[in-house]
Amino acid sequence: MSRVGTNKPAVDCDLLVLGSGAGALSAAVTAAHLGLKVLVVEKDPQYGGTTAWSGGWMWIPRNPLALKGGLAEPIEKPLSYLRHELGARFDEVRVLAFLENGPRMVRFFQEHTALQFIDGNAIPDFHGRTPDAAMGGRSLCAAPFDGRRLKTIRKLKPPLHETTFHGMGIASGADLRHFLNALRAWPSFVHVTRRVLRHVRDLLLHGRGMHLVNGNALVAGLAQSAFDKGVEIRVNTPALRLIEEDGRVCGAVVLQEGVETTLRARRGVVIATGGFPHDPQRKSALLPHDPDGRQHFSAASRGNTGDGLRMAEAAGGVVATDLRQAAALAPVSLVPRADGSVAHFPHLIERGKPGLIAVTRRGRRFTNEADSYHDFMQGLLAALPAGEPVEAWLVVDHRFIRRWGLGAVKPAPVPLRAMLANGYLQRGQTLTELAQRCGIDAPNLQATVARYNTQAVTGWDADFAKGQTAYNRMQGDATHAGANPCMAPLGDGPYYAVRVVAGSLGTFAGLRCNAQAQVLDADGQPIAGLYAGGNDLSSIMGGNYPSGGITLGPAMTFGFIAAHHAAGTAPLPSFFKRKTMYYELATMTLPFGTAGQAAINVQTFASQGQGELLGCWFTDIGTLNQMVVLRGFEDLATLQSERQRTQQNASPFGCGEIFQSLEQHSYQGFPWMKPVRPSAESGISGPVYEIRTYGIKPGGVQPTIDLWEQAMPAREKVSPCVIAMIALDGPLRFTNIWAYPTLDARSKARADSVAQGIWPPKGGPAHLSTNMVSTIAMPTAVSPLK
Repeated sequence: MSRVGTNKPAVDCDLLVLGSGAGALSAAVTAAHLGLKVLVVEKDPQYGGTTAWSGGWMWIPRNPLALKGGLAEPIEKPLSYLRHELGARFDEVRVLAFLENGPRMVRFFQEHTALQFIDGNAIPDFHGRTPDAAMGGRSLCAAPFDGRRLKTIRKLKPPLHETTFHGMGIASGADLRHFLNALRAWPSFVHVTRRVLRHVRDLLLHGRGMHLVNGNALVAGLAQSAFDKGVEIRVNTPALRLIEEDGRVCGAVVLQEGVETTLRARRGVVIATGGFPHDPQRKSALLPHDPDGRQHFSAASRGNTGDGLRMAEAAGGVVATDLRQAAALAPVSLVPRADGSVAHFPHLIERGKPGLIAVTRRGRRFTNEADSYHDFMQGLLAALPAGEPVEAWLVVDHRFIRRWGLGAVKPAPVPLRAMLANGYLQRGQTLTELAQRCGIDAPNLQATVARYNTQAVTGWDADFAKGQTAYNRMQGDATHAGANPCMAPLGDGPYYAVRVVAGSLGTFAGLRCNAQAQVLDADGQPIAGLYAGGNDLSSIMGGNYPSGGITLGPAMTFGFIAAHHAAGTAPLPSFFKRKTMYYELATMTLPFGTAGQAAINVQTFASQGQGELLGCWFTDIGTLNQMVVLRGFEDLATLQSERQRTQQNASPFGCGEIFQSLEQHSYQGFPWMKPVRPSAESGISGPVYEIRTYGIKPGGVQPTIDLWEQAMPAREKVSPCVIAMIALDGPLRFTNIWAYPTLDARSKARADSVAQGIWPPKGGPAHLSTNMVSTIAMPTAVSPLK
């Protein structure tokens, strides 16, 4: 690391971001929106990193598109799923930071940037047998992006050519299904024809496809958002080392047009350079199947050579070495190119289709082919003797390869001859001939296919339970006439095979960081001014792969978090520590003229017990001559203890000889809301307070909580909400309290929020009953909320 003296040139930016993938650009866009001057430097000639080659999917439970689709769930569900999946590597603080801020990140980009999303509400988690796995609603993807909007389109890394159709990106989901059915269904043929004609036009006019999908759309949306907010992205500008001043990282030395240049950053540096997928030394140290660092063939961007990790280590950072897997494993095939280079093709799609098996050189199956790519590779590694080359063969018949393709081999009508000629695809008229070409044990392969075919007829895979989870079935063919959408017998020859080797979509083992994405030193202390993002930040999944999108989802989220921390903005609700607060709302009916004395007695009584007096109001509109008392508690046990003290007291609230009636009700605050604080601390004040209670229909509690969370940021710009809380006793209902300076201000705020379409929460009223009560109350002299 370079250390600079006291005579410094003016800073170049507030935040310097190294790298240009999703994690880097998420941080850059968020920081710029928060008012920081941001500079992004990228070592490659084009920006986008591995993200630009990816499927663009993000795992963000409880995201706004899921809520809009009616798929609401409490945070405890994905939290429980991850707790079971991650086991001893479950880091609750970082996981909660991700789960709480992921939906906020999505809303931020939806509302303030050019990046938009499509839902993945039908995409299940990988491991359907794990408790609290979801059938859908936890995934989303970047919406298609018109590349003509992006003036720097030529600097955007195009998708990996082998995963496209002549350079045309094909989106997963409906778009891909149309391409696979183009020769089988007229609507699909029309769709594909339109897409191809548009692509040809784009090639003629622009030299590349302009209908951007998947990861290319994600990067384009982020880049356009960055440019809109004044962010500069410099390509061909590799970072060489960090600089430090007074114990704080304050910039980096970069190579700019061949000259070493110092870039200084007032708020710090975000390292998001893509991990170490092409760093032989780091691979040798962390990937047991790659002892010399040259037997693991990652599909990640070739520029990701571990630069950021080395720079951070020089600054005192530590790379995690205790993950279950150090990389996001995936089977990869090696595709020869005309120029003599070799592409690394990740096999993500076809393995679950009916009529494919995977075998080792011994001719035997070793795993459920329809499982996730990460699980597939773990099955292969477990099946091979130590020291044996990591390879397997995907074997199909002629019907399969013409229907689905195989790896880089495209389905009909694209001819096979080029891939046969370059040796990527092997063919045999019989299984014996195919085995000989591939070096597979022929008798074992014949026996394996015979056994598999018998099982495929019944639809039950007795060896690996293929097709028995929701994720498996989604990977299969829903139109398949057989009993199992993932299984079909291999028919008569010719047969085909493609060799797959050990590979990955990127790496998991990165810099140890806290929940704010700050890089930690060997003592676990944050290094001032240094953040990590993307795959340079050690995976919160601990080297596990519970669902698709667990790389890009956290990358986008922790970029968002890092930017907030660097900008010095107040923590978002429950930003680092989730704390559900509990409340009691007590209502006393008082004789006329006794409110002053009752308030004094309430204050004295509350000070002698547990919890905190937060509000003490006297009704002005609604049922009159009532005193409403709000008390807050750290946990439910304390609330219950204090309630018992009140009920057993001969003079509850010190007003036993005054009040005519008393009602006490217990509540739990909406988990995403800030705890109620007195006016002096929160800045929230009336003196007009509206206390509203709504009945909730059965099943409507969690949707109400989630829809309010989605709508509240816009609503609070009109007027502040003191608290929204769910009743723990009596009928299903929730109470919300609002503060206004005047009655006229209340009327205007409510009218404006309705006129602007931001309130009530969209879809919220459908979960409510007609049991609704509103009371206007004014604070008494003892009320902490003024």
